[in-house]
Amino acid sequence: MKKEVLIAVIAGLILGLVITMGIYTANRSLNQQRAKKLMQNTPPPTMPVVNNKSLNVTSHESFDLVDKSDLTLSGVAWPEAVVALISEADSQIIRADAEGIFVFKTRLIKGFNEIAIIAGDETGTTQTQNLVLTYSTSKIELQSFVFGLITPALAAEEASPAGETVTDKIKERLQDTVSEGLVAIKEEITGKATAPRKKAYLGKISSLDETNQTLTYKEQNFNVNFNEDTVFVKGTNTAIDWEDLEVNNFVIAMGFYHPDTESFTALRVSLIKEPEPPVNQQLVQGRISEVDGQKITLNGKTLTLNKKTVLTISGVDKPGTDDLALGDSLFAIVTLDSNGDIDRVDAVYIIPGKNNPAGLVPTNIDATKSAE
Repeated sequence: MKKEVLIAVIAGLILGLVITMGIYTANRSLNQQRAKKLMQNTPPPTMPVVNNKSLNVTSHESFDLVDKSDLTLSGVAWPEAVVALISEADSQIIRADAEGIFVFKTRLIKGFNEIAIIAGDETGTTQTQNLVLTYSTSKIELQSFVFGLITPALAAEEASPAGETVTDKIKERLQDTVSEGLVAIKEEITGKATAPRKKAYLGKISSLDETNQTLTYKEQNFNVNFNEDTVFVKGTNTAIDWEDLEVNNFVIAMGFYHPDTESFTALRVSLIKEPEPPVNQQLVQGRISEVDGQKITLNGKTLTLNKKTVLTISGVDKPGTDDLALGDSLFAIVTLDSNGDIDRVDAVYIIPGKNNPAGLVPTNIDATKSAE
Protein backbone atom coordinates (compact mmCIF):
# COMPACT_ATOMS: atom_id res chain seq x y z
CA MET A 1 0.00 0.00 0.00
CA LYS A 2 2.82 2.38 0.87
CA LYS A 3 4.49 1.53 -2.44
CA GLU A 4 1.36 2.45 -4.39
CA VAL A 5 1.05 5.75 -2.51
CA LEU A 6 4.68 6.58 -3.22
CA ILE A 7 4.22 5.85 -6.92
CA ALA A 8 1.09 8.02 -7.01
CA VAL A 9 2.92 10.91 -5.34
CA ILE A 10 5.86 10.67 -7.75
CA ALA A 11 3.51 10.49 -10.73
CA GLY A 12 1.66 13.55 -9.47
CA LEU A 13 4.89 15.47 -9.11
CA ILE A 14 5.98 14.55 -12.62
CA LEU A 15 2.57 15.50 -14.04
CA GLY A 16 2.62 18.82 -12.20
CA LEU A 17 6.12 19.55 -13.49
CA VAL A 18 5.06 18.78 -17.05
CA ILE A 19 2.01 21.04 -16.77
CA THR A 20 4.11 23.85 -15.24
CA MET A 21 6.72 23.58 -18.01
CA GLY A 22 3.97 23.61 -20.62
CA ILE A 23 2.40 26.74 -19.21
CA TYR A 24 5.84 28.45 -18.98
CA THR A 25 6.71 27.50 -22.55
CA ALA A 26 3.33 28.68 -23.85
CA ASN A 27 3.62 32.01 -22.04
CA ARG A 28 7.17 32.50 -23.29
CA SER A 29 6.13 31.77 -26.87
CA LEU A 30 3.18 34.14 -26.58
CA ASN A 31 5.38 36.91 -25.16
CA GLN A 32 7.91 36.44 -27.97
CA GLN A 33 5.15 36.68 -30.57
CA ARG A 34 3.82 39.83 -28.95
CA ALA A 35 7.31 41.38 -28.88
CA LYS A 36 7.91 40.45 -32.51
CA LYS A 37 4.58 41.95 -33.55
CA LEU A 38 5.35 45.11 -31.58
CA MET A 39 8.73 45.46 -33.30
CA GLN A 40 7.11 45.02 -36.70
CA ASN A 41 4.51 47.70 -35.97
CA THR A 42 7.00 50.13 -34.47
CA PRO A 43 8.53 52.43 -37.12
CA PRO A 44 12.32 52.61 -37.11
CA PRO A 45 13.76 55.69 -35.40
CA THR A 46 14.25 58.53 -37.84
CA MET A 47 17.56 60.34 -37.96
CA PRO A 48 17.27 64.11 -37.61
CA VAL A 49 17.63 65.88 -40.94
CA VAL A 50 20.40 68.47 -40.89
CA ASN A 51 19.75 71.39 -43.22
CA ASN A 52 23.08 72.71 -44.44
CA LYS A 53 21.50 74.97 -47.03
CA SER A 54 22.49 78.50 -46.11
CA LEU A 55 23.02 81.79 -47.93
CA ASN A 56 25.82 84.28 -47.30
CA VAL A 57 26.60 87.40 -49.32
CA THR A 58 30.35 87.78 -48.90
CA SER A 59 31.28 90.74 -51.09
CA HIS A 60 29.24 93.37 -49.24
CA GLU A 61 27.50 94.05 -45.95
CA SER A 62 24.19 95.77 -45.43
CA PHE A 63 24.42 99.59 -45.25
CA ASP A 64 27.72 99.68 -47.13
CA LEU A 65 28.47 102.94 -48.95
CA VAL A 66 29.82 102.62 -52.51
CA ASP A 67 30.92 105.25 -55.03
CA LYS A 68 30.23 103.38 -58.30
CA SER A 69 26.92 102.38 -59.85
CA ASP A 70 28.29 99.16 -61.36
CA LEU A 71 28.43 96.48 -58.70
CA THR A 72 29.68 92.91 -58.45
CA LEU A 73 27.71 91.14 -55.75
CA SER A 74 28.93 87.67 -54.78
CA GLY A 75 28.44 85.06 -52.12
CA VAL A 76 27.95 81.41 -51.25
CA ALA A 77 24.74 79.39 -51.18
CA TRP A 78 24.71 75.61 -51.69
CA PRO A 79 25.77 73.57 -54.75
CA GLU A 80 23.76 74.46 -57.88
CA ALA A 81 21.20 76.50 -55.98
CA VAL A 82 19.09 78.87 -58.06
CA VAL A 83 19.82 82.42 -56.86
CA ALA A 84 17.72 85.50 -57.58
CA LEU A 85 18.60 89.18 -57.20
CA ILE A 86 15.71 91.62 -56.83
CA SER A 87 16.19 95.40 -56.63
CA GLU A 88 14.60 98.58 -57.94
CA ALA A 89 17.13 98.70 -60.77
CA ASP A 90 17.56 95.04 -61.65
CA SER A 91 16.07 91.53 -61.63
CA GLN A 92 18.28 88.51 -62.29
CA ILE A 93 18.20 84.75 -61.78
CA ILE A 94 21.34 82.63 -62.07
CA ARG A 95 22.58 79.30 -60.79
CA ALA A 96 25.37 78.80 -58.27
CA ASP A 97 28.29 76.59 -59.29
CA ALA A 98 29.17 73.17 -57.89
CA GLU A 99 30.55 74.79 -54.73
CA GLY A 100 27.59 77.09 -54.20
CA ILE A 101 29.40 80.27 -55.26
CA PHE A 102 27.42 82.87 -57.21
CA VAL A 103 28.31 86.23 -58.78
CA PHE A 104 25.93 88.95 -59.97
CA LYS A 105 26.89 91.86 -62.21
CA THR A 106 24.34 94.51 -61.36
CA ARG A 107 23.88 98.26 -61.08
CA LEU A 108 22.69 100.69 -58.44
CA ILE A 109 20.58 103.82 -58.59
CA LYS A 110 21.78 106.97 -56.82
CA GLY A 111 20.85 106.97 -53.18
CA PHE A 112 19.98 103.88 -51.23
CA ASN A 113 19.14 100.55 -52.84
CA GLU A 114 17.14 97.77 -51.21
CA ILE A 115 18.35 94.43 -52.57
CA ALA A 116 16.95 90.96 -51.90
CA ILE A 117 19.06 87.87 -52.59
CA ILE A 118 16.98 84.68 -52.60
CA ALA A 119 18.38 81.15 -53.01
CA GLY A 120 16.16 78.16 -53.73
CA ASP A 121 16.06 74.72 -55.31
CA GLU A 122 13.67 72.07 -56.61
CA THR A 123 12.96 70.77 -53.09
CA GLY A 124 11.26 74.04 -52.19
CA THR A 125 14.02 75.16 -49.83
CA THR A 126 14.57 78.92 -49.83
CA GLN A 127 16.93 81.26 -48.01
CA THR A 128 16.82 85.06 -48.20
CA GLN A 129 19.29 87.82 -47.36
CA ASN A 130 18.31 91.48 -47.59
CA LEU A 131 20.82 94.27 -48.13
CA VAL A 132 20.68 98.05 -48.20
CA LEU A 133 23.50 99.60 -50.25
CA THR A 134 23.90 103.33 -50.85
CA TYR A 135 25.49 104.69 -54.01
CA SER A 136 26.85 108.23 -53.72
CA THR A 137 29.56 110.23 -55.46
CA SER A 138 29.92 112.57 -52.48
CA LYS A 139 33.46 112.62 -51.14
CA ILE A 140 33.58 110.75 -47.83
CA GLU A 141 37.09 110.51 -46.39
CA LEU A 142 38.72 110.21 -43.00
CA GLN A 143 40.77 113.22 -41.92
CA SER A 144 44.48 113.09 -42.72
CA PHE A 145 45.73 112.75 -39.15
CA VAL A 146 43.38 109.83 -38.57
CA PHE A 147 44.08 108.41 -42.00
CA GLY A 148 47.79 108.18 -41.24
CA LEU A 149 47.09 106.03 -38.21
CA ILE A 150 44.96 103.51 -40.03
CA THR A 151 46.44 103.60 -43.53
CA PRO A 152 47.69 99.94 -43.61
CA ALA A 153 44.35 98.46 -42.63
CA LEU A 154 42.35 100.83 -44.79
CA ALA A 155 44.68 100.28 -47.72
CA ALA A 156 44.15 96.56 -47.35
CA GLU A 157 40.41 97.13 -47.52
CA GLU A 158 40.62 99.36 -50.60
CA ALA A 159 43.10 97.08 -52.34
CA SER A 160 40.73 94.15 -52.12
CA PRO A 161 38.16 94.36 -54.91
CA ALA A 162 34.56 93.63 -54.00
CA GLY A 163 34.04 91.39 -56.99
CA GLU A 164 35.64 88.44 -58.68
CA THR A 165 39.01 88.55 -56.88
CA VAL A 166 37.43 88.33 -53.46
CA THR A 167 35.12 85.58 -54.65
CA ASP A 168 38.00 83.66 -56.21
CA LYS A 169 39.92 83.84 -52.95
CA ILE A 170 36.90 82.64 -51.02
CA LYS A 171 36.60 79.77 -53.48
CA GLU A 172 40.25 78.82 -53.01
CA ARG A 173 39.89 78.88 -49.25
CA LEU A 174 36.71 76.83 -49.38
CA GLN A 175 38.63 74.19 -51.32
CA ASP A 176 41.24 74.09 -48.55
CA THR A 177 38.93 73.99 -45.55
CA VAL A 178 35.27 73.79 -44.65
CA SER A 179 35.75 74.24 -40.93
CA GLU A 180 36.31 78.01 -40.94
CA GLY A 181 33.35 80.36 -40.97
CA LEU A 182 32.70 82.46 -44.05
CA VAL A 183 32.88 85.65 -42.03
CA ALA A 184 36.33 84.74 -40.69
CA ILE A 185 37.55 83.92 -44.19
CA LYS A 186 36.19 87.18 -45.51
CA GLU A 187 37.84 89.23 -42.79
CA GLU A 188 41.16 87.49 -43.34
CA ILE A 189 41.33 87.96 -47.09
CA THR A 190 40.11 91.56 -47.15
CA GLY A 191 41.73 92.94 -44.01
CA LYS A 192 38.48 94.43 -42.74
CA ALA A 193 38.51 93.07 -39.21
CA THR A 194 39.49 96.37 -37.57
CA ALA A 195 39.58 98.92 -40.39
CA PRO A 196 36.96 101.69 -40.44
CA ARG A 197 34.34 100.88 -43.05
CA LYS A 198 32.33 103.29 -45.18
CA LYS A 199 28.69 103.06 -44.21
CA ALA A 200 25.45 104.89 -44.93
CA TYR A 201 22.62 104.55 -42.43
CA LEU A 202 19.18 105.87 -43.20
CA GLY A 203 15.80 106.31 -41.63
CA LYS A 204 13.57 108.67 -39.71
CA ILE A 205 15.10 110.74 -36.92
CA SER A 206 13.73 109.49 -33.60
CA SER A 207 16.00 111.61 -31.37
CA LEU A 208 18.40 114.47 -32.05
CA ASP A 209 20.89 116.85 -30.41
CA GLU A 210 24.06 118.65 -31.48
CA THR A 211 26.30 115.61 -30.92
CA ASN A 212 24.27 112.71 -32.30
CA GLN A 213 20.98 111.45 -33.62
CA THR A 214 19.14 108.14 -33.63
CA LEU A 215 17.67 106.85 -36.88
CA THR A 216 14.90 104.27 -37.12
CA TYR A 217 14.54 102.17 -40.25
CA LYS A 218 12.33 99.08 -40.46
CA GLU A 219 12.40 98.52 -36.70
CA GLN A 220 16.20 98.95 -36.59
CA ASN A 221 17.81 101.78 -34.62
CA PHE A 222 21.13 103.36 -35.57
CA ASN A 223 23.10 105.77 -33.41
CA VAL A 224 24.82 108.44 -35.51
CA ASN A 225 27.56 110.61 -33.98
CA PHE A 226 28.47 114.10 -35.20
CA ASN A 227 31.80 115.93 -34.99
CA GLU A 228 33.22 119.24 -36.22
CA ASP A 229 33.67 117.80 -39.72
CA THR A 230 30.06 116.66 -40.16
CA VAL A 231 28.32 118.45 -43.04
CA PHE A 232 24.53 118.83 -43.16
CA VAL A 233 22.75 119.27 -46.50
CA LYS A 234 19.22 119.32 -47.85
CA GLY A 235 18.54 117.59 -51.14
CA THR A 236 21.62 117.32 -53.28
CA ASN A 237 23.85 120.06 -51.91
CA THR A 238 22.00 122.84 -50.06
CA ALA A 239 23.87 123.53 -46.82
CA ILE A 240 21.86 123.48 -43.60
CA ASP A 241 22.62 123.24 -39.87
CA TRP A 242 21.84 120.37 -37.54
CA GLU A 243 19.23 122.62 -35.91
CA ASP A 244 17.28 122.57 -39.19
CA LEU A 245 16.66 118.87 -38.68
CA GLU A 246 13.57 117.66 -36.88
CA VAL A 247 12.30 114.43 -35.42
CA ASN A 248 10.62 112.28 -38.12
CA ASN A 249 12.74 113.83 -40.89
CA PHE A 250 14.13 111.20 -43.26
CA VAL A 251 17.91 111.37 -43.68
CA ILE A 252 20.87 109.43 -45.03
CA ALA A 253 23.97 109.63 -42.82
CA MET A 254 27.23 108.78 -44.60
CA GLY A 255 30.50 108.23 -42.78
CA PHE A 256 32.65 105.58 -41.14
CA TYR A 257 31.81 102.71 -38.84
CA HIS A 258 34.61 101.86 -36.38
CA PRO A 259 34.54 98.16 -35.39
CA ASP A 260 36.90 98.66 -32.45
CA THR A 261 34.48 101.03 -30.69
CA GLU A 262 31.33 99.81 -32.47
CA SER A 263 30.47 103.41 -33.26
CA PHE A 264 29.47 105.32 -36.38
CA THR A 265 30.47 108.92 -37.11
CA ALA A 266 28.72 110.76 -39.93
CA LEU A 267 30.69 113.07 -42.20
CA ARG A 268 27.65 113.98 -44.31
CA VAL A 269 23.97 113.99 -43.33
CA SER A 270 21.49 114.50 -46.18
CA LEU A 271 17.90 115.50 -45.52
CA ILE A 272 15.74 113.93 -48.23
CA LYS A 273 12.10 113.27 -48.97
CA GLU A 274 10.90 109.99 -47.53
CA PRO A 275 10.86 107.54 -50.45
CA GLU A 276 7.76 105.79 -51.70
CA PRO A 277 7.45 102.07 -50.90
CA PRO A 278 9.14 99.96 -53.59
CA VAL A 279 7.09 97.89 -56.02
CA ASN A 280 6.13 94.46 -54.71
CA GLN A 281 8.36 91.85 -56.32
CA GLN A 282 8.78 88.25 -55.29
CA LEU A 283 10.22 84.93 -56.39
CA VAL A 284 7.73 82.21 -57.35
CA GLN A 285 8.65 78.61 -58.11
CA GLY A 286 7.05 75.32 -59.04
CA ARG A 287 6.70 72.73 -61.79
CA ILE A 288 5.16 73.65 -65.13
CA SER A 289 1.71 72.09 -65.59
CA GLU A 290 0.75 73.80 -68.86
CA VAL A 291 2.36 75.82 -71.65
CA ASP A 292 0.20 77.80 -74.06
CA GLY A 293 2.27 80.10 -76.24
CA GLN A 294 3.73 82.73 -73.92
CA LYS A 295 1.54 81.63 -71.01
CA ILE A 296 2.95 79.22 -68.43
CA THR A 297 0.87 77.66 -65.66
CA LEU A 298 2.21 76.35 -62.35
CA ASN A 299 0.65 75.94 -58.91
CA GLY A 300 -2.61 77.36 -60.22
CA LYS A 301 -0.90 80.59 -61.34
CA THR A 302 -0.48 81.76 -64.92
CA LEU A 303 2.66 83.66 -65.93
CA THR A 304 2.54 85.61 -69.18
CA LEU A 305 5.96 86.27 -70.67
CA ASN A 306 6.55 89.45 -72.68
CA LYS A 307 9.34 90.90 -74.78
CA LYS A 308 11.13 92.25 -71.71
CA THR A 309 11.03 88.98 -69.78
CA VAL A 310 14.50 87.46 -69.45
CA LEU A 311 14.14 83.71 -70.07
CA THR A 312 16.98 81.34 -69.15
CA ILE A 313 16.81 77.56 -69.65
CA SER A 314 19.66 75.50 -68.26
CA GLY A 315 21.50 73.88 -71.15
CA VAL A 316 19.82 75.93 -73.91
CA ASP A 317 21.78 78.68 -75.67
CA LYS A 318 18.88 80.62 -77.22
CA PRO A 319 15.84 79.67 -75.18
CA GLY A 320 12.21 80.17 -76.11
CA THR A 321 8.89 78.88 -74.83
CA ASP A 322 9.10 76.08 -77.43
CA ASP A 323 11.96 74.66 -75.34
CA LEU A 324 9.72 74.21 -72.28
CA ALA A 325 8.12 70.93 -71.22
CA LEU A 326 5.62 69.83 -68.60
CA GLY A 327 7.34 69.03 -65.32
CA ASP A 328 10.17 71.53 -65.79
CA SER A 329 11.14 73.40 -62.62
CA LEU A 330 10.45 77.11 -62.96
CA PHE A 331 11.76 80.03 -60.91
CA ALA A 332 10.41 83.48 -61.75
CA ILE A 333 10.71 87.03 -60.45
CA VAL A 334 7.29 88.66 -60.75
CA THR A 335 5.93 92.11 -59.98
CA LEU A 336 2.58 92.23 -58.21
CA ASP A 337 -0.11 94.88 -58.56
CA SER A 338 -1.95 96.57 -55.69
CA ASN A 339 -4.32 93.59 -55.45
CA GLY A 340 -1.50 91.08 -55.10
CA ASP A 341 -2.00 89.68 -58.60
CA ILE A 342 0.87 89.15 -61.04
CA ASP A 343 1.31 92.31 -63.10
CA ARG A 344 4.40 91.32 -65.06
CA VAL A 345 7.07 88.62 -65.26
CA ASP A 346 10.57 90.08 -65.04
CA ALA A 347 12.83 87.02 -65.23
CA VAL A 348 12.38 83.24 -65.57
CA TYR A 349 14.89 80.46 -64.92
CA ILE A 350 14.10 76.88 -66.00
CA ILE A 351 15.67 73.60 -64.85
CA PRO A 352 14.57 71.03 -67.47
CA GLY A 353 12.77 67.95 -66.16
CA LYS A 354 12.81 64.36 -67.40
CA ASN A 355 10.26 65.17 -70.13
CA ASN A 356 12.50 67.84 -71.61
CA PRO A 357 15.32 66.76 -73.98
CA ALA A 358 17.46 69.61 -72.63
CA GLY A 359 17.45 67.88 -69.26
CA LEU A 360 19.04 64.74 -70.69
CA VAL A 361 22.31 66.47 -71.53
CA PRO A 362 24.43 67.22 -68.44
CA THR A 363 25.69 70.75 -68.73
CA ASN A 364 26.68 73.66 -66.60
CA ILE A 365 27.13 76.31 -69.25
CA ASP A 366 24.89 78.75 -67.41
CA ALA A 367 26.61 78.45 -64.05
CA THR A 368 27.99 81.67 -62.64
CA LYS A 369 31.13 83.13 -64.14
CA SER A 370 33.01 82.45 -60.91
CA ALA A 371 33.68 78.89 -62.06
CA GLU A 372 35.69 80.09 -65.05
